[in-house]
Amino acid sequence: MDEAGPGGGTRRARKKERTRREIYRTAMELFSVRGYDGVTIEDICAGAGVAKATFFLHFENKAALIKEFNDEITQSLAERLAGHEGDTQDQLSLILSAFEEAWETNGPVMQKMLRDFLDQPTLIATAAAVNESIVDLVSAIVRRGQERGELRPGIAPELAAMAIVSTWSAISAWWAEHPEAEAELASRQIIDITLNGLKKKA
Repeated sequence: MDEAGPGGGTRRARKKERTRREIYRTAMELFSVRGYDGVTIEDICAGAGVAKATFFLHFENKAALIKEFNDEITQSLAERLAGHEGDTQDQLSLILSAFEEAWETNGPVMQKMLRDFLDQPTLIATAAAVNESIVDLVSAIVRRGQERGELRPGIAPELAAMAIVSTWSAISAWWAEHPEAEAELASRQIIDITLNGLKKKA
């Protein structure tokens, strides 16, 4: 029987997570050197020192690495937001800026990974899981905004979060097909529409 460690979870679970992270880090390093199309799953396995069966235990294919990419950014953001004193709009803008920076830094790789992900026949079934950590984070922001009286009560935070994140995802998909386009303005306008609506103020 595995023993629980001081940080929670069993040693087996922690080892599994370390392996997953090593596969992801190795893949991103190889992508940065050879490009997304120039790296095979065999290359990733060789670099990470794991068997192909181990890779598929963690990821369905190369495109599935996008979930780890999102989770990594979300975890970092959750830590930053823990002491953030800004309002709901400030916090949503912080999330958006972090993702924009990460996507721009890894632009060509992420565009190809996203196109590969969107071409999957199982897209509908897997899309929710890919964005799960982001939806959870945005839900918490919406809930806090309601508690502070910044946002309307009576709307489920999870539903609001799904609406925001799904719209961001749609913009990301559009950006993947139009790498020359500027998606930042559209994304920020989505936050404005979500929080303030389309109706002209009296």
